Amino acid sequence: MAARFPPAGAADCHVHVIGPKTRYPLAKDRRYTPMDAPTADLAAMLKRLSLDRVVLVQPSFYATDNTCMLDCMAELPGSRGVAVLPAEVPGAELDDLHRRGIRGLRVNIATGGAGALDVMRRDIAAAATLCARYGWHVQIFVPSSVLAPLAPTLLALPVPTVIDHFGLVTPADDGSALGELLRLLESGKIWVKISGAYRIAADPFDPRIDPLARRIVAANPERVVWGSDWPHTPKHDLRKPGESDELPFQDIDTKGLLALVPRWLQDDALVARVLVTNPQRLYGFTD
Repeated sequence: MAARFPPAGAADCHVHVIGPKTRYPLAKDRRYTPMDAPTADLAAMLKRLSLDRVVLVQPSFYATDNTCMLDCMAELPGSRGVAVLPAEVPGAELDDLHRRGIRGLRVNIATGGAGALDVMRRDIAAAATLCARYGWHVQIFVPSSVLAPLAPTLLALPVPTVIDHFGLVTPADDGSALGELLRLLESGKIWVKISGAYRIAADPFDPRIDPLARRIVAANPERVVWGSDWPHTPKHDLRKPGESDELPFQDIDTKGLLALVPRWLQDDALVARVLVTNPQRLYGFTD
């Protein structure tokens, strides 16, 4: 008999919640304006896909105001979150965030465009200093081109690092960026999310992604998790930064993205590790 899919305890480790914007206004200096994707819509998606656990990630257009995400987490018992904070935060605030389910801090470099490497290193190190209080992780969204120059910084951090969306390594990569990503994984200090496949290929169901995903998992099966990247935020270059006109979400089959996991991995034990065991360890899920 075929194994149940998704397995019990499966987690979506990368989603966003948005609005309603009348209650949770967006940052003025945002790169774009998405539509609303409130808690009820997220809960419906998780139910439709039979996913038992979820990790919310603070999106760029809310900057360091994590209120929308935290309120959503309060309505989804047992959920976990990855926040965005300024460089200096009182210990009491970190204590409160941990109590409410925050388990990591995100440094989003790719959305705004990569700048100076020294600035990236500074921002990542500042987040790691805050994370060290509770052993949280730093989550980074960076272009694949900076993986190699950032590697020494990441490996020296006092906490683990989680790299978003395949490290933005594409199936057409010449092997240099992928090689660096695999070396980081093999160190045991770095995690990778095989999420947002539509960010590395025009078609997220492109079969050329299959061997890429398998190589990433093979490099360290205990350091890979999956995420849908729901609600599939719009491409950022369709409007000028800060424009208020809403952009529609990308038309992506979320359930189809989940179904890619067994296609990519071709092993029920690996699927259970990526969807259940690894997220439980990384985010501290409890039943």
